[in-house]
Amino acid sequence: MHLLKTALILLWCALAAAGLPHIAFGESSPAGITASGECVAKVAHDRGRVSVGSHNIAKTPSDASKAVNKDHEAIKDAIKELKLPDFTTQTERYVVEQNCSYESGKRVCDGFRATVSTNFETSDLARLGELVVLATKMGADEISDVVTFPSTESLRREREACLAEATRNAAAKAAQIAKGAGVTLGGLIAVIESSTPGHPYPIAPVTRMAAMEAMSDSRGGPSVESRPVDLHVSVTATYSFR
Repeated sequence: MHLLKTALILLWCALAAAGLPHIAFGESSPAGITASGECVAKVAHDRGRVSVGSHNIAKTPSDASKAVNKDHEAIKDAIKELKLPDFTTQTERYVVEQNCSYESGKRVCDGFRATVSTNFETSDLARLGELVVLATKMGADEISDVVTFPSTESLRREREACLAEATRNAAAKAAQIAKGAGVTLGGLIAVIESSTPGHPYPIAPVTRMAAMEAMSDSRGGPSVESRPVDLHVSVTATYSFR
């Protein structure tokens, strides 16, 4: 008898780990019908980010730092004048180091190189190209990490809606299991949920040459396109039965 109970408990654990619907028995676990429910939602990208960098080489660290700060602040001020909606900025990198190269197998240093880069974010994806072109016109040395992604608010809203659908899906499965087993489905005992949000979607890197070529475009910059991401939400629900 003891071996039979142990076997039933082990079987229940294996089915639960696999996410398969089953009827659970055992003194150490609540008896019930357990079923999984799923929902997949398409979440549109509503935010975009561009990283803009500036470099400067000078004889001293102080001179290199002052020069790159002056150049980069001018770029930042120009981008802010675009008045992009839901606009945020964040310093991504600031480095001052010796500028060295190898000549005839020897390390030769000719000053100090200062690098600073800033991330610019906005909800207006259509104007990311405009930002790229402006940064290039202002003398930016590097434009990278052009990405679009769903905002935290969009993911939260879609996840909450998907949770309700996944829970209904689990309830419908549990009802069918109860019907097939010849028992009556009772109330909800427990439910566990999990979700996998979408990640930022990288756009093809925008080179300085591409941005310069786009300046003659009547649209004012290279177009930035994105595709929706799949938000996966699943629940595992356990119901009593009689």
